[in-house]
Order: sequence, then C-alpha cells, then structure tokens
Amino acid sequence: MTLEKGHRNWRLEDVDFNAIRREMVSSDERLFYLLASASFVEILSELYTENLIAHYQENRDATLWLKETWQREEVQHGRSFKAYVQSVWPEFDWEKSFAGFMAEYAQLCSLANLESSRALEMVARCVVETGTSTLYRCLHDCAEEPVLKQILANIKADEVRHFGKFRHLFIEHNRIEKKGALPIFHAILKRMREIDGEDGYIAFKHAYLCRSNCPENLDLEWRRFKSGLNALIVRHYPFNMAIEMLFSLVPLPVFPKKLLEGLLIRLARFLFANPLRKRASTS
Repeated sequence: MTLEKGHRNWRLEDVDFNAIRREMVSSDERLFYLLASASFVEILSELYTENLIAHYQENRDATLWLKETWQREEVQHGRSFKAYVQSVWPEFDWEKSFAGFMAEYAQLCSLANLESSRALEMVARCVVETGTSTLYRCLHDCAEEPVLKQILANIKADEVRHFGKFRHLFIEHNRIEKKGALPIFHAILKRMREIDGEDGYIAFKHAYLCRSNCPENLDLEWRRFKSGLNALIVRHYPFNMAIEMLFSLVPLPVFPKKLLEGLLIRLARFLFANPLRKRASTS
C-alpha cells in the first residue's frame, strides 16, 4: 500500500459506529439522502478508476496513485457512509437501492465520457474533488452528532489531498498540452453541469424509490431536497474555498484572477440564495 509523503491514513475499523447518537440524526431526512447518495457514488469509484487508469496508462505515477491510494480511499469513504446509514436507518435496504443506482449510473462511466485531453480530464477530476471536499466541510461544520463529525473530518481531509494530487497531474500534463484559460474554464463549467445533472439526481432517485411508497412524488421530493440543500449551502458552504481551488487551475495573471474570484464568490452566493428555477427530473 502506497501512502503519500507525510500522510497517515485513517481506517474504517477505527470508527466506533456503536457510539452513534441516533436520536440526534434519525429524523433528518435531508441528511439521510445526502449520506445514502454519497455512499453510492463514492463506492462506485472502482468503475471510473479503471477508466482513468486506461486513459493515463503511460503515466506510471498517475496509475499507481489512482489504484493504490485514490480508489482505496474513495471506496473507504463510501463504506463509511454506508455503515453510518445502516446504523442509523436499519430499515433502509441499502443493497437493493445501490444495485438500482449501479445499474443506471454504470452506463455513464465509460472511456468515451472522459476528456480526450489528459490535462483537461485532470481539470474535471479537480472539479469533482473540489465539490466533495467543500460539501463535506460544509456538512462537518454544521454536524453535531460526534461520530458523523469524525467521519466527515477524515473524508474532507482526504478529498483536499486528492485535489492536490490531481492538480499536480494537471500541471504535469499541461506542460505538454499547453491549454489556456478558456479551454480550462470551459472544462470546469462542463464538469460542474454534469455533476448537477447526473450523479446527485440518480443517487437520490434510487434511495428515494427504495424507501418510499409514493414513486409518483419523486420529482416533487427531489425539488424539496434540492431546496433544503440550497438553504444549507447558503448558510454554511465555503464558497471562498471552492472558487479559490478551481481558479488555481486557471492560468491568469494575479490581479484579474483575484478580481474574478471575488465576483464569482458573490455571484455563487446570490444564485444559491435566489435560485432562478427549480430543477425537475427529466428521466
């Protein structure tokens, strides 16, 4: 097992799930769907790790790290969320719900869906790690249940470290490809749209359908969930951290970069506080 220099890994076995204070979280529907969805997506990292390894097969450093560190840690994240969900909501049939999610989501995980540019695919990976690290920090900061707070602290630290490695690999490949600010910014926006349109909705759908007796209310409940999540984000999300992480990928002079960062932070806060529309399912 290869660990990054100076990093001491945590283990799932170190988490005492018997110590969960269930009364603090069991009635929180929003938290249930967040954690169940995260468990599905994180565990399926095994699928897209294989695609990434094939895409970067000539880069031994990248493929070794993807297989021995990133994949193992991402799956551990998913398993920790799975164990938490099963401890707090034992009536939920996690295996059945996950099977439905995997059957649908696996169709989206193919080499054809990766960026043809190796540098820009690393940009896409950085977008995903930015999203997870900032979301888990948001959840950690407002979590009160001690075991969940411990899990989120461990995972958010991993995700920030993963971002750093993907950013390093992006810089390495971009020395050859020399992608400028516009294609990089386009790759960031493209991946952000894909995350909102695919991962989250599909995971929520299968968790909801497995748990609810009213499948006809799926679209309504998805909108309610998104509305509640937006309210959480407005209060607790680290917008500065997210924008700074993403803009560290864009090759711009310092002054215009800082100016754009400030504008985008304010715009992001405004859009979450004042959503222009409520997205409905298209499936």
